[in-house]
Amino acid sequence: MSEETAPPANGMDRAPAFGWLSLLSGALSILLIVATLQPAPKSAAGQLAYFAGHQGMVALEACTVLTWAVFSIPLAVALGQILRPKSPSFARAATLLTAAGILMLGFAIFAHVGALLSIVTAGGPANAADAVYQAAIWGSLSFYITDPGLMAMGLGQILFGWLAWRSKVLPDWTSVVGTIGGTAGLLTLAVYQTPALALVQLAAFGTWGIAAGVTLLRGRAG
Repeated sequence: MSEETAPPANGMDRAPAFGWLSLLSGALSILLIVATLQPAPKSAAGQLAYFAGHQGMVALEACTVLTWAVFSIPLAVALGQILRPKSPSFARAATLLTAAGILMLGFAIFAHVGALLSIVTAGGPANAADAVYQAAIWGSLSFYITDPGLMAMGLGQILFGWLAWRSKVLPDWTSVVGTIGGTAGLLTLAVYQTPALALVQLAAFGTWGIAAGVTLLRGRAG
């Protein structure tokens, strides 16, 4: 009986593809932070005027969010694969929580942008105050619909941080970064009407993407 060649452990036959996707996710996370930090009016009326005058740029930002969400799922899968040896069950939970959080967050941001763009493109209502009122509702609602995604993603990041600690797969500093970002995500509901903690979480996630991408491409994992 001829011996069969065993497949590479931990899914490392997909390491190059996962590595490039992880780097792309990290770069998109940084781009998303830059887009979030762009100065924009705080009032509902000001936001409507801003969206009306920058429809192309706002649509591009919405596409960036969707692209980030799509290409960040493979990063969660890659992290689950390379950190699986320490605890398969926790690695699976971390992957599912992070992936679900990414999808919810991407949908929430896109829904908010889409709602304001729809109000702008629908034309002026009989009462202009109605449009401002609707924009104000969506502005407040956006914090509530993004929080579940940020919190699920945050718990996933904490689990990944624990898996990375002393794993000899990723540097220990990534565990600290992941734990900080995950904690920020879990606390987003407690800090209302500010994106500060979400930005910390995205920065940590982007750092993980770059670190995981470099590790996979160097062939160090597994």
